[in-house]
Amino acid sequence: MLGYCKKMLGAFVTVNQFFPSLPGIFVNPFWLSRRALYASLREYAPRLTGTVLDFGCGSTPYRGLLTAATRYIGLEYDSPDNRRHKRADIFYDGLTIPLEDGSLDNVLSTQTIEHVPNPARIVAEWRRILRPGGKLLMTVPFMWPEHEMPHDFQRYTTNGLRKLLEENGFEVLAQERLLGGCRAPAQLFLAWLYDLLRLGTRRPFVHCMLTALLFAPVSLAATILAAVAPANSPTYLDNLIFAKRV
Repeated sequence: MLGYCKKMLGAFVTVNQFFPSLPGIFVNPFWLSRRALYASLREYAPRLTGTVLDFGCGSTPYRGLLTAATRYIGLEYDSPDNRRHKRADIFYDGLTIPLEDGSLDNVLSTQTIEHVPNPARIVAEWRRILRPGGKLLMTVPFMWPEHEMPHDFQRYTTNGLRKLLEENGFEVLAQERLLGGCRAPAQLFLAWLYDLLRLGTRRPFVHCMLTALLFAPVSLAATILAAVAPANSPTYLDNLIFAKRV
């Protein structure tokens, strides 16, 4: 019985890592940011039709949101660690994506471009492999602690991200600031607490107990305050861009 409970708890934590339900507030220390990210991707991802390249696909958490896609291709940087742990269909050398010019309908990139040391080159590669009018859906942090070191290279403001895309052959169709107002500093505080407590190294039960007792009250308080406090859009965590190749 205990083993079954542990298994069910582990499954609940895994599902709520990228798809945070309301009860997931008690098991996901990054519930605020992940819930905002998921809500926006759920809105935009069904607009990607045809063949979609998931650039930096990782464990392919958002593949299921691509409900209008007819073909999915996951891509990762070619390294021994990525080949062992990532669910990619193809790997690339960090410079050239091994696909033909104009062979794709869409590119999806979530929380990845900050880990690319040559972002202008990669955005130009996206343009090359997209057909004219092909769509790009991407998210990228504006404020977030350094992570996956030493492969963390930049952050983007709204204008910086727009400039990067427009200078490399894209037209921005929509842009959103994700998790604005008081929820942004609340999530940054929780990210600091996560590192302080080394929560990622704790056993699952301890992880969940600490999240429920320490993290969930902060997330809940920030959510309630955000519902009644004036919005402060310049204070936010992530950018979302929906663009097309010109």
